[in-house]
Amino acid sequence: MANRKTSRKILRPLGLLLTAGLLATACGSDSGPAASTAENTEAEAEPASDSKTIAVLSPDYSAQPAAKTAVDAFIAEAESRGHVATIVDTNTDNAAMNAEITTAVSQDVDAIVVAFGTPQEFGEGLASALEAEVPVFGLDTGGEADGILVNVTTQAEFLGETSAQALVDVLDEGSQVAMITFDAFDPVRLRGVAAQALFEANGIEVVEYIQGDPADSTGFAKATIGDLLVKYPEGELDAVWAGWDATALGAFQATVEGDRTEILITGVDGQDFAIAEVEAGTNWIATVRQDWPEIATVSMDLIEGFFGGTTPPESTVFVDAILVTADS
Repeated sequence: MANRKTSRKILRPLGLLLTAGLLATACGSDSGPAASTAENTEAEAEPASDSKTIAVLSPDYSAQPAAKTAVDAFIAEAESRGHVATIVDTNTDNAAMNAEITTAVSQDVDAIVVAFGTPQEFGEGLASALEAEVPVFGLDTGGEADGILVNVTTQAEFLGETSAQALVDVLDEGSQVAMITFDAFDPVRLRGVAAQALFEANGIEVVEYIQGDPADSTGFAKATIGDLLVKYPEGELDAVWAGWDATALGAFQATVEGDRTEILITGVDGQDFAIAEVEAGTNWIATVRQDWPEIATVSMDLIEGFFGGTTPPESTVFVDAILVTADS
């Protein structure tokens, strides 16, 4: 992931606000929380006696729609239970997470949640939290790392296989597929590995295996697939598998603007913009919805359980995902 100059963005508090779309569809959204209810406002005014202060830290909050959806859902869940939650966004800078974890420790927070990012690069910060006995929880981070008690996420192989199967079901043997993945982020790497294996097992040729750009997911994919439309004339490229919806969006835009909608698109995350195109019957035929509200609920259950004396039973807890097609 490209590093940028760190811009430390602190947003407080967000959790009383939850989009109607998130409530209605239990899926992602580009937009943040919208309106608070009287019940939630009252909860904020009168926090529970066992209220905890939770620092949520993420390098991807602004850059990735899925990360924003997940974090907003978590903060909403935390504050609905009477806790205080804040978000610090390092704007795609993984290395800056170390300093932010250390800062959160110095602020005497009760718990830290690292959301997305590559936790293997958070070693110094996690060590400081461990020394100070501040528990750290993962919210869809890029795998396991020493110092993180538990990571709540969706099984990456399921996401890759399910999104690829949607293409296998409609493509003929010998079809040609381009893939956009990002191997530096382990969950997306695993999605890509699983998808590629399924394609090859079904006689579908992967003609391009492209490393995407999480710092500019949509723009990069749009430009890259636009170039491929020239390289592969009609009849020589049948589909684009994208490892996450913000990238699938760029691929979709390129096929629409290039009048190449015979090329099928699939994505992962279940963002609102993805579901809208799938429902409309476009050439974006599927996405796999990660259940961010449930991930948020499970994460808060584990955090409250920890403070109640229960250690998380596993280092990773998986939450089910759902394939979304025009039929479903």
